[in-house]
Amino acid sequence: MATTTTPSVSSQVLSDKKWARWTALALLASAMFFSYIFMDILSPLQSSLQILKGWDPSTYGNFASSETFLNVFIFFLIFAGVILDKMGVRFTAILSGTVMLIGAAINYYALTDAFTSSSLAAWLDANLNLPSAWWNVTPFFKGMPASAKFSAVGFMIFGCGVEMAGITVSRGIVKWFAGKEMALAMGVEMALARVGVFAVFIGSPWIATLGDNLSVTRPVGFAVLLLLIGLICFIVYGFMDKKLESQIGNTEEKEDPFRFSDLGKIFSSGVFWIVALLCVLYYSAIFPFQKYAANMLQCELGISVKTAGLIFSVFPLGAAAVTPFLGNYLDTKGKGATMLIFGALLMIVCHLTFALGLPLLRGAETGVINGTEAIVSGHVERVRPASDGTPNAAVHVVFGIDNFANDEVKQLFIGKKTGETLVFNPRKAFEQPGAADPEASAEALISFLSDRETQIDFAQAMKIDEDFRLTIDSINEPTGWLGFTVAFIAIVLLGISFSLVPASLWPSVPKLVDGKLLGSAYAVIFWIQNIGLYSFPMLIGAVLVATNVGVMNPLSYNYTVPMLIFASLGVLALLFGLWLKALDAKRHYGLELPNKQPSTDEAVELDGLE
Repeated sequence: MATTTTPSVSSQVLSDKKWARWTALALLASAMFFSYIFMDILSPLQSSLQILKGWDPSTYGNFASSETFLNVFIFFLIFAGVILDKMGVRFTAILSGTVMLIGAAINYYALTDAFTSSSLAAWLDANLNLPSAWWNVTPFFKGMPASAKFSAVGFMIFGCGVEMAGITVSRGIVKWFAGKEMALAMGVEMALARVGVFAVFIGSPWIATLGDNLSVTRPVGFAVLLLLIGLICFIVYGFMDKKLESQIGNTEEKEDPFRFSDLGKIFSSGVFWIVALLCVLYYSAIFPFQKYAANMLQCELGISVKTAGLIFSVFPLGAAAVTPFLGNYLDTKGKGATMLIFGALLMIVCHLTFALGLPLLRGAETGVINGTEAIVSGHVERVRPASDGTPNAAVHVVFGIDNFANDEVKQLFIGKKTGETLVFNPRKAFEQPGAADPEASAEALISFLSDRETQIDFAQAMKIDEDFRLTIDSINEPTGWLGFTVAFIAIVLLGISFSLVPASLWPSVPKLVDGKLLGSAYAVIFWIQNIGLYSFPMLIGAVLVATNVGVMNPLSYNYTVPMLIFASLGVLALLFGLWLKALDAKRHYGLELPNKQPSTDEAVELDGLE
């Protein structure tokens, strides 16, 4: 039977059935949802990593960048695109899920106590100590903790898998939704991924503080289990994909096969490069910022990591809520290039607010504890020297005054200044009235002092009558309601921006690229994007250290310069967006046209692509 433009009921393939294509999308999107959770599982715990594992901002930045290292420097994403075009969606999806799981398992092991005491940790301490020079493009440098080095190795492998999964899922959506609700489908997939980020910023601090001590390992282990479920989703999708290909004859890979020479058609297209550069500029101002956002909010607003995660969670949640509606609008009304411009403008406003607005609202730090809402950083040490004459070890603590249940204890801190000391005896001075067990009160005190952001082993010391000295290193008074409101609005604007740009950017690519090159085209864009995602976390970490000389407290960093860098990327993205819209008006690529067409699906060819 000849295939017509509008298939009859008997000639319909699986993708023509709404329930089938949306089920396929649910499987693909679920796998990406779990991968996004793992990708940012440590983002809300930057300060905890510094306290527990010794990861300063440079170390954290290099770890965050490692996710894209292999994609950028051994061109893995380009190879992934070729694999996708040669082997198809089904094979590449399962491969990417397996690679993600292997890398995540390594990352988890690197943060465990078992690794810390292993011979591998000792070897890493003695090796991969490269100088922090301009030519060292690796994530490794001298002084980097072994846990960070091995975590970076795992994150590299995970990064290969997740970026491969990204282009595969995009290609899979085109395969199932071409000529139908493609932008809406991509919007839903991206929305679910944003919900994953929301879950991270809400759930990661909560999981980390379960039990009696903080653990950065626990959230990572949970995310590894989710990746296993994601791999199962890809496997189930594979059965649906196989059924669809049996109906359509696998025309993607067989009727018009991929040739390596076709890559030249992509690289020779001027408008394609504009889209790719716009992509790298925009995403470099989003994902690296996301890595530092929780700590930035802690520093700017003087709040706990849980509160910071709660505030920032508005960003992915808002993006998730808006993206499907924008995708539907693009399908029916168009205006993709205009959305790119508006999204860049909103991003600029957000980053400038954090760079200049919040510091002005907060004003100069007083250095005095004015109320019980203050967050205090300090160090605790024994007053008496150890019996063997060795110096006392000072233990860093971060705590909120309001955490103390005893009002008398709270008042001991009011009026204290930076640099002042407070001598206390856990079994005497801070005993709560009516406490049946002084040792239990002492344990509660240490729990309050640590605020679950550090582990303090005073178990032996609390069994004896001994004095401790708490020295106040820094004081963070929370910003008033106006500062919280401004921060909240800025995060909402960023969420809208993060809906506008991806929802309009990715559905535009099929309008610019021949179908047989689509996998490679997405791979090239993702590869260029990964250059920015590799460079900017490292850059921001280095800038943060350089502009905060002598600052040891992870809650006292000044983020003005890093936020100005992010804002400048938004300005450049805006300029490229204006350029793209002008070219579209001149050459009629169809970027402003609706994605759903009443006629047959026909890709709009760009200059140099035939």
